[in-house]
Amino acid sequence: MIIKYCLTCISLCAIFSTRAQTGADSLYREGRYFEASIAWERVLFGNSDPQQQMAAIMGKTQCLKQEGQYDPAVSFLETWQASRFPDSDLAKIQYQLIFCTYLGGHFENVLSLVDRWPYEHAGQSPDPLLVVLKILSLNELQRWKEAGDSYHALMAEQLGKPHRPGSPNMERPPDLYAQLPHLKSVSKAVALATFIPGAGQFYAGKPGEAIFSILVQAAGIYFAVLSFEQHYYVSAWLVGAALFGAFHMGGVRRSEVLVQRYNRKKIIAFNARVREQLVALISTATAAP
Repeated sequence: MIIKYCLTCISLCAIFSTRAQTGADSLYREGRYFEASIAWERVLFGNSDPQQQMAAIMGKTQCLKQEGQYDPAVSFLETWQASRFPDSDLAKIQYQLIFCTYLGGHFENVLSLVDRWPYEHAGQSPDPLLVVLKILSLNELQRWKEAGDSYHALMAEQLGKPHRPGSPNMERPPDLYAQLPHLKSVSKAVALATFIPGAGQFYAGKPGEAIFSILVQAAGIYFAVLSFEQHYYVSAWLVGAALFGAFHMGGVRRSEVLVQRYNRKKIIAFNARVREQLVALISTATAAP
């Protein structure tokens, strides 16, 4: 009787767990990521089967990524890193952890996680796509020398592998690091804007904003001088000088923001070319026999 009762309980648990997993899949396909995430949590809470747990971990991670919640995804994956899963499953968790860390903009952490990979997975080299994330992170940090070295090493490794059957022979792609993106200096923009009104915006490539800033600051100085000559000292200080000071400090800060935005666009465009080139190369190459 006891054995029959235990078998019945196990059977019911399996049925409910399967239904919960099926429901989570359906919710995910419908784009209801928050509800699907909760459903995957129910699977994790009520199931001890490693395969179903892994499916639930990956499912919840995908939901969080779809919602743009990369930091919560990292925290969630970190709680499962010490679980007693096979090394292949732990590698999947680590892969998603690195990917979400990159999407969350924690580039220094990406470098640390990729470098730790061989020590945590029995001397195995990280997946080539993880090396791509490392290169992109180095680009984001403007560590061009290290990024170029990793890029050339990955390029040589992938070009040395046989290609997939039926794929055309790939010629050596152009070296993107032979011409790095030209970035502007934030400190130079700030210095120019501090000593020459509007010069920082001109340097950042916004001549319209620069002219407007010059005109407003000139108007402030003109009003202050005119009011002072007519003995309206309070107006000269509170209106003219205040107008000049506000737009002058605003111009300095605006120049800094504009240069940072300019550099950001350049890095994004460069990273896009690097990513497309390396992913295409990796997808064409196969593992050596």
